[in-house]
Amino acid sequence: MNSIKVFLNSIDNLMPNEGKDDDSQLNETGEGEMIREKDIEGAEQEQEEGQDLEEKQDQQKVQSNDNLNDNENNEQTQGLGLSFETQTESEQANQKNGIFTMLINGIVFIPNLIFIKPLVLFWNILLYPINYLIKSIELNNYQINSKTELIKHENILSNNIKSPSSSSKFIIPPPQRLFPLVRNPQKIKRKTLVLDLDETLIHSLSQGSPRTLTNNNSSVIEIKLNNIATLYHVHKRPYCDFFLKEISKWFDLYIFTASVKEYADPIIDWLESEIPSPVFKKRFYRNDCTYRNGVGYIKDLSKFFESDELKNTIILDNSPISYALHEDNAVGIEGWINDLGDKELLNLLPMLQSLSICIDVRFILGLKQGEKIIE
Repeated sequence: MNSIKVFLNSIDNLMPNEGKDDDSQLNETGEGEMIREKDIEGAEQEQEEGQDLEEKQDQQKVQSNDNLNDNENNEQTQGLGLSFETQTESEQANQKNGIFTMLINGIVFIPNLIFIKPLVLFWNILLYPINYLIKSIELNNYQINSKTELIKHENILSNNIKSPSSSSKFIIPPPQRLFPLVRNPQKIKRKTLVLDLDETLIHSLSQGSPRTLTNNNSSVIEIKLNNIATLYHVHKRPYCDFFLKEISKWFDLYIFTASVKEYADPIIDWLESEIPSPVFKKRFYRNDCTYRNGVGYIKDLSKFFESDELKNTIILDNSPISYALHEDNAVGIEGWINDLGDKELLNLLPMLQSLSICIDVRFILGLKQGEKIIE
């Protein structure tokens, strides 16, 4: 305020007083100064009032901001309280649902463990053989179908190349190969021939029994049974020595007799003594046979040969009962007692030589009954 007054007085002093010395001019100047002072005071009051209004407005703004902050804090606290309450409620609901699900799982799991799973396991065990048979049948059918389709395809190709013959009208699977492409005996696995003793290679009579045969191929052999010595007249079948020499070139020879060991060993030793080298690699006796009531002693080759080895095994016997379990491996021969003109052993040599080089003896020997034409 004082600064404004000083400024106005300085302005009045600068202005010239040209002949205004009279009283009227003084009055006018005094009134002007008073008006000016009032105007200045009014302006100052207006400024003060404006400042007061501004301060009041600032205070109101500060209060409104505080109120807003308080409201926001209240809302946040209320929201946190609500969220906490909702969280607790959701946790309680989850706990209830978990307990409920556990109860349901327990109710379902216990009967499943006690009743259903054992029943399913028992049912699968019962059905396993049936399923296995069905799968094996399906596999066989698939193999047969694939073979027939292949044959059809080959026939179609052949018919397209050449004129169809009467045989190409019928689709017949090719027969099993009987002999290998390589006929060299050194490259073919050596087969086994199992021979019978009595009435096949020899015929024996105890001393004192009526003799029905006299020939040079005989000998008297002492046999001990239960520490009792008995003499036996043993006769060889015609061509027995020649037969054993020839087949020993093609086969590994075993002897399998239904007689007891005490009786068979002296006779087998006598047979081998007539030949330069030992003939029989193994010997089987009565205790190696399978006895069946009302039938007799059966020679079961599967007790001594694996299933894969039976394709290379032949049994030569005069008794069909002896090879009843292995008819496809058997070569039958007529029993011999006293016929000096017998040639059965000689007649078997060509067939046995052929069997020594075949792939599977069962494919050929099975044909004697009209079976296994197509394997």
